[in-house]
Amino acid sequence: MKEKGGALEDSIADYFRRMGFDVQLRQRMRDRFDVSHEIDVLASKRESFGTIQIATECKYVQTPIDIKEVRNFHDKLTSLGITKGIFVSTGGFTADAEGHTGALGVELWDDRTLQNKLSESEIPQRDVIHDAMAFNPSIISVLIPRHLRNANLFSESISLWFQPYYFLDYHCFSQHTIAGNVVHIESKGKVIIDGANGQIVDSKTLAGQQPTLPSNGPFVGCLGNPIDTIVTTNLPAKLPFSVVPHKLDSSRAKDLAKIELVKNLSRNYTYSTRRTVNTKHLKPRKKDVDILNIQLVKIPLLKAAYQYKNYTYIRICVAPTGLFILDHTATCTICRKSPLLVCENCGGVACESHGKKCLVCGKNLCSNCVISKGIISKKHYCAEHQPKD
Repeated sequence: MKEKGGALEDSIADYFRRMGFDVQLRQRMRDRFDVSHEIDVLASKRESFGTIQIATECKYVQTPIDIKEVRNFHDKLTSLGITKGIFVSTGGFTADAEGHTGALGVELWDDRTLQNKLSESEIPQRDVIHDAMAFNPSIISVLIPRHLRNANLFSESISLWFQPYYFLDYHCFSQHTIAGNVVHIESKGKVIIDGANGQIVDSKTLAGQQPTLPSNGPFVGCLGNPIDTIVTTNLPAKLPFSVVPHKLDSSRAKDLAKIELVKNLSRNYTYSTRRTVNTKHLKPRKKDVDILNIQLVKIPLLKAAYQYKNYTYIRICVAPTGLFILDHTATCTICRKSPLLVCENCGGVACESHGKKCLVCGKNLCSNCVISKGIISKKHYCAEHQPKD
């Protein structure tokens, strides 16, 4: 039921995003008495006259919601100074709750109203991409494999897609008592999760112990970049693009982050007794990890396919940082060294040790395709200019 509740909140968040709102999920806010409240979905939009704020309470239930819960929600909004509220209940509302909704100023959405709202908002909006980082067309030049001296041989195909990623702020504090000693495991930082496949792709430790996760990679550089609504007509006209839908809801993303942090923040603690030296493996509990904030962001990725002869090489970079997450041109096809050329016979990329030139025509060849003559002083030829014995 909890997972379905998270999916309900995500669908409401997507609805408001399609309506042009900035959205925050599970937002904790403090009222004027410094009391903390959680808003399931907080939608904001700046207008010429000020900022509109809409708070939504989401309940995935089987039975109708009574007037008491609606009043509690209204009291929460009043204490926070939020004037517009929506209460969503999949189980509907009692007649008493519906009768008093006008006086409380809270809009009630039952399951039927919710489905109608979602259907109306799902009219294709191909001209905008919400909650995305900006794409700079000049970054396309980064994809060109300039480290290969004859890269001009390649045929090139480039595409752009906006991939969903969750940015999570976490804090872990775990306390253990070992042989009378108090041992702490503490860490604070950020985790980035792919919203399409649920993989942790990057992390950054701000304080304390660093988890053994992918860290300080190509996505960390995106932190702090502005999030906006992208108008697709401003993208390069001849560059095909797509928006990848997120398959992971925010509740599951939080849960995955906690599971992986518990696993990767473990440590060995060595302590001595009178007779022995012992080592105990410590790890935090799931409840020791707090997810302080979560945000779904669409990051533009550039993918280029370079083809020549028998080979196709894929290069994918994170557009806001220009850093590569995949590069097939980074290693020689024969060994693991950095390549310098493209073999003009087979299309493989070769390093200095495995790259040769035909003595007659100067063609770049790999050691698998070159014809060598001589025992002491080797001479290299392509098949066309192979000397006759």
